[in-house]
Amino acid sequence: MNSTSEIMAKLPGKNCGLCGLKSCEEFSEIVSKNPQAIKRCIFVGESSVQPEPANAQEYAAAADTEICWKDNLGREYDFILDKFPQEPGPRETIILFNPANVEKLGLKKGDILYGRPGWISCGCPVSHVGVVVEEPDYFNGTVVWCVVGPMLARERGINIGYYNTTAYEGLVHSSKVELQIGRRYYFQPRYCMLQWRHCGLVNSLGKTKDGLRVRIEGLWIG
Repeated sequence: MNSTSEIMAKLPGKNCGLCGLKSCEEFSEIVSKNPQAIKRCIFVGESSVQPEPANAQEYAAAADTEICWKDNLGREYDFILDKFPQEPGPRETIILFNPANVEKLGLKKGDILYGRPGWISCGCPVSHVGVVVEEPDYFNGTVVWCVVGPMLARERGINIGYYNTTAYEGLVHSSKVELQIGRRYYFQPRYCMLQWRHCGLVNSLGKTKDGLRVRIEGLWIG
C-alpha cells in the first residue's frame, strides 16, 4: 500500500473535485486505503492505474464494492450515471438563459465553457466548467457538454452565465433497481463535485457493449 505522499506524486494537484473529494490531498487518503479508487482521477495516466474492466459486468462487480448508495448528505439514490468511453464525464444537455447566445458566441464542439446552473429546478451553488462534445444546436439554443475541472476555464474558458440543465445521458453499470422508461429515479452523476443526488425521468434506454445507455430529463437536485 502506497503512502499518501507517494500517491500525491501521481496526482495532478488540480483540486478539481471531479473525483468527489475537495482536494487531491483528501483523495490521496482514500487511495491509500483503497488503491483501486485512483481510477476516479481522470488526469492520472493509464500507466499509473489498473486496466479497465473488460466488460460491463466486470465494471459493475468492481464498482459495487465501493458504493454506499448514499450521497454526501446521506440521501439514498438508485443508480450511478457513468460516462461514455473516452469522455470525461456524463453528458449534459444545457440551455442558456438567453439561447440566442449559443449562436452569438459562436460556440462549437471542443470549446471550454463555464457558468452556473440556476434555472427552475436544477439550481446548484457551484459554477461548472465543461467541454462541448457535440456541435451546438443554434436553432434550439442547446449545448451538449461534459463537466470537467475548473482549471481549463482559467486557460481558455468562455463565460455563458446562467443556464439550465435539461438532460443527462450516460451509461449505467451499477443500479439498485431495474430501470424503466417513464419512471422517475434518484441518481448520482459520476464526478459530481458536491456528490449530491439528482432526480429525473428516464425517457430512453438502450443496451450497448459498454453498458446500459440512459437519457434522463425533468431534472432536479435533492
